[in-house]
Amino acid sequence: MGLETLYEIGRAFSEAFASVSGLGTILVLVGITILMIIGISVGLHMFIKLLKQIPNMTIWEFVKFTVLFAVALIIVGIIIP
Repeated sequence: MGLETLYEIGRAFSEAFASVSGLGTILVLVGITILMIIGISVGLHMFIKLLKQIPNMTIWEFVKFTVLFAVALIIVGIIIP
């Protein structure tokens, strides 16, 4: 289910940019790459800040963090197979 969805999204993007050629293709790819790098770096920065806050959490905050982490793992587990 998950990888097929990602494949369909990739195919839709490739069809949308099929009419773009030459320098336009390069600029589109560079723009998408820059946005992906920014997104990954912001996500990594937030994750590192969260890990630094774990020792300062109350028990209730830690339980909420654990539940959210478990939900995130379930979502990733659904998407990957």
